[in-house]
Amino acid sequence: MNKMMMAVLVAAGAMGLSYGALQAEDVVVVDDEMGLSPTSVFDDPSPKAFDYPEGFDGKPLTPAYLGAPPQIPHNIDDFLPINADSNGCTRCHDKPARIGQKKVKGIPTPMPESHYVKAEDGKLSRSGARYFCNQCHTPQAEVNDLVGNTFSR
Repeated sequence: MNKMMMAVLVAAGAMGLSYGALQAEDVVVVDDEMGLSPTSVFDDPSPKAFDYPEGFDGKPLTPAYLGAPPQIPHNIDDFLPINADSNGCTRCHDKPARIGQKKVKGIPTPMPESHYVKAEDGKLSRSGARYFCNQCHTPQAEVNDLVGNTFSR
């Protein structure tokens, strides 16, 4: 390529860049205009503390949707933290022999078969991947949404 052609290309490139730079405006995005929330991204929508109502009898609430994991019908404060090393839920609910039996008031519901792995001899042992119970199961309480929600069943 000769020097004249190279100079023309460089000049055209410089003009294109300068034209684009002149057209750009400063963009200011205010934090309460980002995302779907009508509030600032720095607001803390932490829920208010709640207590279970007096006389709470452990009756399950209606599931949020078909196939939703059951909610926990009792206070779990004494079982926290729930992790791989410490899981108080399993003391009462790790009962594979009770799977499929009729529910009896006062006897904890066993974990479903999906929470176990089956050995060659047919025995069930709790899956190592199913230790963080409150990832799916939440303590039931009548609380308001943190952010508006239009979900319906």
